[in-house]
Amino acid sequence: MEAEKVSFKSEGLAISAVLHRPDKARAPYVVASHGLLSHKDTEKYVVLGERLSEEGIALLRFDFRGCGESEGTLAESTVSGRINDLGAAIEFARSFRGLGKRMGLLGSSLGGYISLVKAAMSPEVRAVVTWATPFHLDGIESQKDAGGMPLLGEPFFEDLPKHRLLPLLPKVTNCLVIHGQADEIVPVDQAWEIFNSLGTYKEIRILEGADHRLTNPDHRQRATDLTVAWFKKFV
Repeated sequence: MEAEKVSFKSEGLAISAVLHRPDKARAPYVVASHGLLSHKDTEKYVVLGERLSEEGIALLRFDFRGCGESEGTLAESTVSGRINDLGAAIEFARSFRGLGKRMGLLGSSLGGYISLVKAAMSPEVRAVVTWATPFHLDGIESQKDAGGMPLLGEPFFEDLPKHRLLPLLPKVTNCLVIHGQADEIVPVDQAWEIFNSLGTYKEIRILEGADHRLTNPDHRQRATDLTVAWFKKFV
């Protein structure tokens, strides 16, 4: 098993990523998408990469444009741009020598939203797991920095009306929805709205007392175990 730093282009921007590869040829793979203000190197993605590669599944974790080590700025970030970044990540993994063709998507918060949109557009996606994912993006304009300034630029909000999950979710199959019962950012009701609109097969796991970021190690461990088992079953 190894973790290799890689990069690829998305609409001319350099996207930074890390590929966890198991010790076997033609391994299935999962592409992981982080949340709005997060990045690929948070502990949960590193741990998931290590765990999945131990089980014979590769994981590609990457920074969306304007985040982490990728080019671009957060002020220019849009949902459309992030969907394109995920598409570029999938194409990179698909063409990477040594990986197979069986693919899954994993996303947390806005990354889960992006993963669901992409899964609905991509029949080759065999399974999806979402953590703390919103059903809609109403209220996202309240995101501000420590000085009270908006974190997102006008392009984000001009692009936002183009994207709605409801008409897309029936096309998403083999999806596991994981959500904290005490999520302070995305109410747990939104997890049920996603689940009820999905195609089959699907499952939902509500983690009692868990917050948005699953900061309790026991909650994060449970989410990790559920995720690994889901991908082992479907990819």
